[in-house]
Amino acid sequence: MNYIKTLTTIFSMLICVTLFAQGPPGGGRGGMQGGNQQRGGRPDASKILSMLDTNNDDVIDKDEATEDKRGKIAEDFDEIDTDDDGFINLEELEVSLSNKKGPKMMSPEKLIEQVDDNGDGTLNELEVAAKQQEELVENFEAIDTNDDKELDVEELKVFYESKANSKRRKRRN
Repeated sequence: MNYIKTLTTIFSMLICVTLFAQGPPGGGRGGMQGGNQQRGGRPDASKILSMLDTNNDDVIDKDEATEDKRGKIAEDFDEIDTDDDGFINLEELEVSLSNKKGPKMMSPEKLIEQVDDNGDGTLNELEVAAKQQEELVENFEAIDTNDDKELDVEELKVFYESKANSKRRKRRN
């Protein structure tokens, strides 16, 4: 009797694994229709930008974002718009579509707004650790240039700008 139960369980698991491994109908990953993904499944940010940028100003505003058939860009607009300028540019779109692990870069103001539990406009080590901001935890002392044990907007701007500059230099090489 146990033999039949074991065999039935294994058979059921194989069927489930086979069905789920096939992915959604049509072989796509649920992205936008019309060939807007490169081979390998990652969407092409420049194609998406050109499709949604109806006024040809090289950015996507909230109204244009509503044209995303999946609704994902409109839904995640504030997270994708990391510099809080009310527009999504190509670089922000590429970052949001990338498969990179780790947190997406966001503006220091937005970061403080989301992480500052005591409402003092700065971040202390406990707040940063509690919100699992690993990059800030690991670099806290280096970012805190005035040694007040708090991270303010200016310190975060300097940190993120130097980080962005080093990434640009790496890409050029």
